[in-house]
Amino acid sequence: MKRKIFLFLFFIFFFLQQSFAESIQLFGLIGDLKLQNGKILHDCKIGYRTFGLLNSEKSNVILVPTWFAGVSKDVISLLGADKLIDTTRYFIIVVDALGNGISTSPTNYSHEIPFPEITVRDMVESEYKLVKNILSINHLLAVIGGSMGSMQAFEFVVAYPDFMDKAIPYSASPKITSNEKIIFSLMKEIITTGKKYGESENEILKKLNIIIQLLARTPANVNKNYPRDKFTELQKKFERTSPIFTTACYLAQIDAMFTHDITRNFNSSFEETAKHIKAKLFIIVSQTDLLLNPQPALDFAVAANSKTLLLKNDCGHLAVGCEMDLCRTEIQKFLEEK
Repeated sequence: MKRKIFLFLFFIFFFLQQSFAESIQLFGLIGDLKLQNGKILHDCKIGYRTFGLLNSEKSNVILVPTWFAGVSKDVISLLGADKLIDTTRYFIIVVDALGNGISTSPTNYSHEIPFPEITVRDMVESEYKLVKNILSINHLLAVIGGSMGSMQAFEFVVAYPDFMDKAIPYSASPKITSNEKIIFSLMKEIITTGKKYGESENEILKKLNIIIQLLARTPANVNKNYPRDKFTELQKKFERTSPIFTTACYLAQIDAMFTHDITRNFNSSFEETAKHIKAKLFIIVSQTDLLLNPQPALDFAVAANSKTLLLKNDCGHLAVGCEMDLCRTEIQKFLEEK
């Protein structure tokens, strides 16, 4: 009887401990990180959270990098048995991308020199060092990321083709088009002009939030969910600010995305780039995406002979969230494929 009670208490303690561990922000100290431009990001630290249980073979690991302006805590809503990624089957590492205010960013960089310009590839290099050197995991089952997280997923399969079996970029972009550069340029102009004329952080961030709300969904979706008599509810989203993701972080991550192009070392060719990739790809895009043009991802899927899912709802860049059941089912099928 005592043994049964002991085992029961042990398992209760174990699961409570696991639950607590999943709720806290962790950090990996990876030291000085050499960037693509040759500069050094000193004393680099990477934030992360883990979910689920690592199996004995370490073969069930999925890395999830954060989207633009997102932090690892934001991703929790996508994790669970009935969510986008099943935490009862997989060990999930959600990693905070450089510049998001949690990992090394302009707002927490204490070195004497200013925070240097970073790229999406630099984000991937920091995440690789975290997984391999800090967490002692030598291989991933998959990398799954949305929006700027998809850019990191694409960069990962190019930078470390043997490091993962599969990758699932969603709301995806393998390279930035001129249309995205217009959007990013407008955001940068709002920040620099606002700073020039002494606007507060919150005033500048409000304008940036308006742009995000304008482009995150289609006009049809906005009008359906926020008719004229509910516009005040939408206005509340304009006011949302973060004490850690400041305009300096905005600029750091925008500049990183501005140069994103996985074909840059392969003669700007999707076909040449695809030959270098060994992971199986499942690319999910929205036909109505106004923030990231879906066509480059669809073109790359053809060159790489990748599985695709084209969502045709009116949710735009947020299309995956509007078809969570379908996306969860298709992602699970893809992860189970041999």
